[in-house]
Amino acid sequence: MENIQIALKSAIFDAHEKAERTTLDVRGRIDQAINNRVMCASLVEKAKQLHKQDIAGYLGDVMSTEQIKAYLSLHDASQKRGPHHDKRQLLLCGILEQGEPTNINSSPKPPPSMVSTASNFCGRFNKVLERRPIEDWNDGEREQIKDVLKPVIEFYNNL
Repeated sequence: MENIQIALKSAIFDAHEKAERTTLDVRGRIDQAINNRVMCASLVEKAKQLHKQDIAGYLGDVMSTEQIKAYLSLHDASQKRGPHHDKRQLLLCGILEQGEPTNINSSPKPPPSMVSTASNFCGRFNKVLERRPIEDWNDGEREQIKDVLKPVIEFYNNL
């Protein structure tokens, strides 16, 4: 039994050491990949400054239009914040892969009911009235409101 315990502990130690080395190696490679992408993004940005009207034509034999756009987006984002904490930049660098979109079979949201629409209108209307009561309105404003509310009054009278 003691031999099994020693073997298990030794295997865990070896696996842990291998995981640590691999992780450090990968982190270094990720940093290098990000730096290489940001450098290329800076060069693409410089080319864009020199070829404002036709960057896609200038770089067409080197990369696709989508790649040019991705590099320009990466350059803009890298000027604002570091890439290690920015998922979008990691996606643009190719470090992370775009996930598959999930298909949610949901029916479209039904339009709001007449009752909820009327309730929302009344709530907003009352808030405005609290801020500026009718007594503060001039005659021109009162006439405008009467004209605007005529369809509401007609609707109410038809109920």
